[in-house]
Amino acid sequence: MVQIENSILARPLAGLQQANVVYEYLAEGGITRMTAIYFSPSGSQRIEPVRSARPVTIRLWHSYHGVLFFSGANTKVLQVIQAQQIPALTEGSDGAAYFARDSGRRAPHNLYTDGSRLAEGVSKHAPRVTYVLSSPGEPAASPAPTVANRVVFDQTSSHRVTYTYSAADNAYAYSTALGALTDQDTGQPIKPVNVILIQVAHHDAGFTDVTGAPAVDFDLQGTGAADVFTRGHHYKATWDLSNPELPLKIVGADGKVMPLPSGLTWFHLVDPGTAFTAS
Repeated sequence: MVQIENSILARPLAGLQQANVVYEYLAEGGITRMTAIYFSPSGSQRIEPVRSARPVTIRLWHSYHGVLFFSGANTKVLQVIQAQQIPALTEGSDGAAYFARDSGRRAPHNLYTDGSRLAEGVSKHAPRVTYVLSSPGEPAASPAPTVANRVVFDQTSSHRVTYTYSAADNAYAYSTALGALTDQDTGQPIKPVNVILIQVAHHDAGFTDVTGAPAVDFDLQGTGAADVFTRGHHYKATWDLSNPELPLKIVGADGKVMPLPSGLTWFHLVDPGTAFTAS
């Protein structure tokens, strides 16, 4: 589980295309942050830039467990990590074994890791994971989904997201008002196979983050409305985190866990009632 920055100075991002799951959410000032999850990390491809943990990071760790790779956090977040004995690795951990600095980028936007370093940290520090992930598949055909070859929504007041589906790739290309959100490893737009908007309220966490801005936390518990986009189609669904110690589930209209095609799945945490267009 790696904390990834998404400010303009952080781009191009690297290593996200090889993730299994990415959660993207408001950090501060309209900027989003990402928590990228790798179930079986490997390889030398860089994952960058790595930045600070946020309150929602703690919630996501409880859902997926594993090891958190990050670069600093607010004192209160660090205290929770320590109090809850969350396996968490930062730049100085184990003799600086898991991170390096990219000389081609300006600090603090230049800390990186890679799949091999993640695998080493997981092998040494990960708790035993007992949950079983859902098998890949296709969503139920009934009720019939609607067409969604192009999806547009505002995740925050300053972050408009556009996804364009390519049947050749069986994936959606991610772009913003500034152009494609490119993965430096591939030189191509980041291309999730499944895009999921989960409606969840956020609130002031009651303290400031490392930049001095009010920290944000999310009511990521229980259930709520979700919209699933895959294979050029839109499905109405429900997100379910009734058990905070198990991975978040997406439940279809039939009341069953929705199977999804294998590949990168990208979750956007959006405010309840957030509008989108799909055509």
